[in-house]
Amino acid sequence: MSAASLPAPQGGARAPGFTSAPPPPSPVPYGRERRVLGDPAPLACTVAKAVMEALLGGPALDPYVRWIAPAVFGQVARQRSLARRAGLARSHPVGVRRARVFRVSRDAAEVSIVVDDGDHCRAIAMRLEDVTGRWLVTEMHVG
Repeated sequence: MSAASLPAPQGGARAPGFTSAPPPPSPVPYGRERRVLGDPAPLACTVAKAVMEALLGGPALDPYVRWIAPAVFGQVARQRSLARRAGLARSHPVGVRRARVFRVSRDAAEVSIVVDDGDHCRAIAMRLEDVTGRWLVTEMHVG
């Protein structure tokens, strides 16, 4: 019996014994294997402290631009500008009281931080995502 005389499978059915080939592996950027990023808590605490200082009229966040998404950075820069125009000045150093990290997935974490600015304790919630092998703050809410 020749291959031309075999009936063609109907309805997408495959002949017994044949399996589909696995999809080709996705390309690895720069030829390196991506590994899971470490604990985001130290970065989150550092960024939260810097953001709180900026919102109270302190120094700009320019040194932290690498770890903050442009949309979040723009919002904080605008609030800092308004605080400086209003004449706000921090009287006490800002400190982090507590930070809790919840890994949502392999590439994302949500962090809740309690920050003390001397007069008030405030809550900061942020989402960090793995972007090109580093943590990036993609969302932030200050209470």
